[in-house]
Amino acid sequence: RAGTEQSKQNAADAIAELASDPPNYTRIMGEDAPPLLVALLRAGTEEGKTNAADAIGWLAKEKPTRALILEAGALPLLVALLRAGTEEGKANAAEVIGMLADDESTRAPILEAGAL
Repeated sequence: RAGTEQSKQNAADAIAELASDPPNYTRIMGEDAPPLLVALLRAGTEEGKTNAADAIGWLAKEKPTRALILEAGALPLLVALLRAGTEEGKANAAEVIGMLADDESTRAPILEAGAL
């Protein structure tokens, strides 16, 4: 969606804060958040990528969201952040990848993406 890089960073940070409260989860998912956050992971600033990974991490706590996160193309971008992001970005990416690995069906794609 349109906006400045700063506004996108702020939006991702707000999504992370809201997603930490379970009643907000359904509303956030209704706004099609994973693709928007993946777009920020792909083309955002370092802070934007870090915030997007944090928000994705909160959303990934719910198992049904994990497939949507993978379908949106987050995995290679999370691996890239894990390798070359800020320390906080790396930590956020590692947390999301760890949650995704909880599901047996996502383990092969994680390995194929080079996360280990």
